[in-house]
Amino acid sequence: MVTLPEQPMIFSLTVTACYLMTLLFLFLISITVITIYKNKKATLELSMLKPIFIKLLQGKTGEIAAIMKVSNPVGDLMDMDVPMHKIEKVRREMVQSGEHEHLLWLSILVCAAYQDDAGYKEEIVNLMKKDLKSLGLSEDAEKLTPLCKHTFSPYTFFKIILFLLDKKIPHVSSGPLFKEIRKNFKNYNVTKAMVITGKFKVILGMTKFIVLAATGFVISWLLFCFNYLLPEGILWLVLLNITVTVVSTLFVLWNIMQKQVNPRSYEEIEADIISDIPYFRIRAT
Repeated sequence: MVTLPEQPMIFSLTVTACYLMTLLFLFLISITVITIYKNKKATLELSMLKPIFIKLLQGKTGEIAAIMKVSNPVGDLMDMDVPMHKIEKVRREMVQSGEHEHLLWLSILVCAAYQDDAGYKEEIVNLMKKDLKSLGLSEDAEKLTPLCKHTFSPYTFFKIILFLLDKKIPHVSSGPLFKEIRKNFKNYNVTKAMVITGKFKVILGMTKFIVLAATGFVISWLLFCFNYLLPEGILWLVLLNITVTVVSTLFVLWNIMQKQVNPRSYEEIEADIISDIPYFRIRAT
């Protein structure tokens, strides 16, 4: 009877590690593919919902926000009333009560409400800058003009709204406008679509770790399959590659899952919003 030589423990350990690495990597690939597919649907949903919420911000109040000078057909200056939208009324109430925390983000929503008319928007932006400066927020006032020149993505737009709702600012959380917005968030499953899109953004940010995991996966299996052609100690190198691959895969998976299940700090949410705004990205580089 011929007996096969006993395999060293390192071989058994490497085989087990290889299969664990493969399962984790396949799980990561599955989540990535599913998230990409769901993100397309979620992005489309948010794009279709954004005009609905813009209309809510533009709601009529019957009041005048400002009076601006415009030229008539013969070149003479004439007064033109700038209508006050609901979101602008909320902002003014906030200013009048002396509240200033996160006033910049509320001002950005005002910009979105006046985005259809450049003339109105410019007048409103100037008024908002004066209010910010009067509350000692000169730095935010300087940010406002370049920020309002950009049209924010639906994801960033809704993230700013959700950020303000979660902060429970008195005039935001208790006002009828934001109560209606909160109700529509629930009716249209906006938060669900944002979570899916947020997970996709996490995957994009983890690209280098996914590439590292994929590279380690291929190298580990090649080294393992051809270890008999290489020096005896090659299994230790295989095990090292597998360890790096598993750690990279777990890191990506942990970040993706954290986006879904763990509440995030306001500082992290605010940093996310800033990272989506071109003005801040340009300044950072």
